Amino acid sequence: MADVNNKLGLTSDERIVSYSTGIKNSFAEIRTYDPTYGFLKVYDPMVNTQIEFLWDSGTSTWKGTGVHSGYTVDISIEELSPLTKQTDEDVPETATTVSRFPA
Repeated sequence: MADVNNKLGLTSDERIVSYSTGIKNSFAEIRTYDPTYGFLKVYDPMVNTQIEFLWDSGTSTWKGTGVHSGYTVDISIEELSPLTKQTDEDVPETATTVSRFPA
């Protein structure tokens, strides 16, 4: 069977991530990923729970929220780091108005 991508564009091998509870390491599947807000939701089938992570730009790590606040997730996919703001240098200082109708 061919390895197909899901809606996130990840293969089945790429969807599996390891996370740490501070005591032990476990594996989960990526369910939701939002690079704009730095939000990641994974599902652990062994404990039948979803765990939410937020990107901490100060330490460059994904940290758990709520009752999972001590958790961290290890992701090996480079594309899963949140987007950084970039300034486009090719934009003029002022906007140029263009008429839709020729004079």
